[in-house]
Amino acid sequence: MKKVGFIGLGAMGRPMATNLLKKGYQLTLFDLIFREGDEEYWRRLGGDIGKSSKDVAQGADVIITVLPSSENVKDAVLGESGVIHGVEKGSIVIDMSTIDPITTKEVGAALEEKGVDMIDAPVARTVKAAEQGTLAIFIGGKKEIFEKCRDLLAAMGSDLFYIGELGTGELVKIINNQILAGTVALLSEALVMGVKGGVAPDTLLEALGNGSANSFALQNHIKNAVMEGKFEEGVFSVEYMLKDIGFALKTGASLNVPLFFTGLTSQFYQQGIAAGVGKQYHPAVIRPLEEMTGVKVRSKG
Repeated sequence: MKKVGFIGLGAMGRPMATNLLKKGYQLTLFDLIFREGDEEYWRRLGGDIGKSSKDVAQGADVIITVLPSSENVKDAVLGESGVIHGVEKGSIVIDMSTIDPITTKEVGAALEEKGVDMIDAPVARTVKAAEQGTLAIFIGGKKEIFEKCRDLLAAMGSDLFYIGELGTGELVKIINNQILAGTVALLSEALVMGVKGGVAPDTLLEALGNGSANSFALQNHIKNAVMEGKFEEGVFSVEYMLKDIGFALKTGASLNVPLFFTGLTSQFYQQGIAAGVGKQYHPAVIRPLEEMTGVKVRSKG
């Protein structure tokens, strides 16, 4: 399984595709927007450039999509110039985007009618993990199809988790981001309160990091982004996280599961967009609260 079509070359897709090329996979790549120098970059690594999603799918053993939204995935796979019009019977589509499970199942059903299998394999961890090939990947779909794709997925991620039927990988990813967003929102409130109350940010971070309030979010999103004031655009924005929170609320409603804290988290992130930080790295949701209270949670080091 060496010939791969790859659609979506954004913050995560670019390093993921780069790793596949470096590990010997033959890639034909497509993105709606190629930046200056991109085509030269991909050709230098041995990749081919496709003209459309349909074009990328033709002759490919596997087609991978890494796209921002459910609508983008539907358009790339089922649209007028989509994968479904170029893919061959017996091929496999792997959607590595974070979208809602309802869309995943809809796209999977359409592909199945063409004799094409699909697995969902959304990724977790950071852009740095994507560059290093150490992503966590949650896989839903037929287990035998996952096994066929195991080596391909392992070229992008160090931790592969087979979850269950199609759509369950997306469900786990949504839950992952649901928990992360809620944690970042609560940390934002608590840290601003601590600094407003007179505790130095560095002291507060160190104390919490050695107590029961320690967490991945504290040691990564707070320590490396908030404390350093690094809220750059083009990573994983407030808008993207709000999208994933919306998926959680939609899924909870479809399952008749009340999500009280997730609803509050949604409003916290919506406040970030209203305050103008929607394009920034999602820990920037702390910034409106800092503005309101007149303090900043930043390292003095």
